Amino acid sequence: MKINTTTIENYTQSIANQNTRKSNRHSLNKFVKFLENKEITDVTQDNINTVFRDYQAHLNKLKIKASTRNQHLIILKTFINEYTNIEYDKKLKLERTINEPKYLTPKQIQTIYKYTENPLDELMIKLLSNTGLRISEALNITKKELTDLDGEGNVILKVIGKRNKKRVVLIPSELVKELNEYSKNNDTYVFESKKKPNEPMTPRAIEYRFKNLANRIDKKEQTTVYSENLKPHNFRHSFAIHALKNNEINYVKEFLGHESITTTQIYTNLKEKEIVERFKQMKMI
Repeated sequence: MKINTTTIENYTQSIANQNTRKSNRHSLNKFVKFLENKEITDVTQDNINTVFRDYQAHLNKLKIKASTRNQHLIILKTFINEYTNIEYDKKLKLERTINEPKYLTPKQIQTIYKYTENPLDELMIKLLSNTGLRISEALNITKKELTDLDGEGNVILKVIGKRNKKRVVLIPSELVKELNEYSKNNDTYVFESKKKPNEPMTPRAIEYRFKNLANRIDKKEQTTVYSENLKPHNFRHSFAIHALKNNEINYVKEFLGHESITTTQIYTNLKEKEIVERFKQMKMI
């Protein structure tokens, strides 16, 4: 089979998500370039395993992260599976990577609060670092959900995360009050877009705000810590580390909605009420 830019364009046109389509096109065109440089005119059942191994070796020579190399190979495997009749050796392994999670310590988070000049930034950081919510989950909280209080004024949020996995998240009562005050003039969402009424803000908008905040703090503190770590998802890591340090190892999996907790080597199946009680025992950062 001839694989060229036209082949890749035809394949990626079937991908619904624009960002996925773009990243797949970019990655697969690198493979096309590799084929051209190697003067490989056809990829067939006879040579697919050799081509795959050679491409893997080629990627290994590039100055890119192991996770990026693996992503290129995953995209290539998906393309081969979905768009061709060629079968490659399923024993061809990806490079195993273990990435240390980036996070901010409670002291660093307090430093961030000191430099925040906008209620939105401070409130979003409080929410992410004290609940373990993903940025998309936080932005989709509605004002109606903040009215579902328990007897202590906390909100027990029902979250549907990745792969439709359900979990409960407790928003502490003092944070609930701040969220209600911030969103009192909004119609539907706690964090509403100013450009598009009745729609939530986008993750990109928060990322842009955090980037500017991080650069300002680094300049004041003469460091690079914040530009490297002040990112929405890293507050989720901060929450996990905080929970672990509070001896909540058994509960981190349930707090974050992970399929497993291989990082702590503990597997549990906890009831919702028990998870909520553990949330209540944690002090806010």
